[in-house]
Amino acid sequence: MSRKFIITVFAFLSAIPALAHTTKFDASQMANAQPRPVALRLMSDSEFTSFLQRLDAELVRSQLQLKKMDLKSLSLDVQDKADLQRTYSRCQQSIDNSRDEIQKLSQKQTLKLDLYLLIELNELARNLDALDESLTNPAAISGASGTQKSLGYAKEVLGIDGALASEISTFQHHFIAFTGIVDASIDQADADGAAQPESQK
Repeated sequence: MSRKFIITVFAFLSAIPALAHTTKFDASQMANAQPRPVALRLMSDSEFTSFLQRLDAELVRSQLQLKKMDLKSLSLDVQDKADLQRTYSRCQQSIDNSRDEIQKLSQKQTLKLDLYLLIELNELARNLDALDESLTNPAAISGASGTQKSLGYAKEVLGIDGALASEISTFQHHFIAFTGIVDASIDQADADGAAQPESQK
């Protein structure tokens, strides 16, 4: 995989936040907030294995939580119901895709497979955001009980989103550290290749 491709994809992923919370923050809090340094550290093999197991368990819990939601019971018009079901299905598919990538990574870790999992996790975060947004649209839901149920589901989706955010952030830091090591290895190989003809003169 070319270095330019990795850099391009990572720049794209960095531009889109893994978790776009809908929570509003006070401007004065943001102004006084100090930026925290990001600790980039490559996980050891045992740490990475434990991380994948933890992430997979979190995804299974999330999927079961989503399956318990009875979205068909919400009083929506035909178009809104179809849109909500489509967004819900995308969330379920993203979880399945992420779990598939975890299975591949548990066999062998490569930069390419790390990248694929990172893409799937970011896609899942975006889909959960879209589902949360759909569920918090009271104008689309008729009846007080339907609105209450929808907002309850939205709270659950936000909880799923928050639980996954920490794991996605941890994996992003690992990916950046892994990319740096691969990059350094390529640079060293290039330097060794350039030095070899000089020594043969």
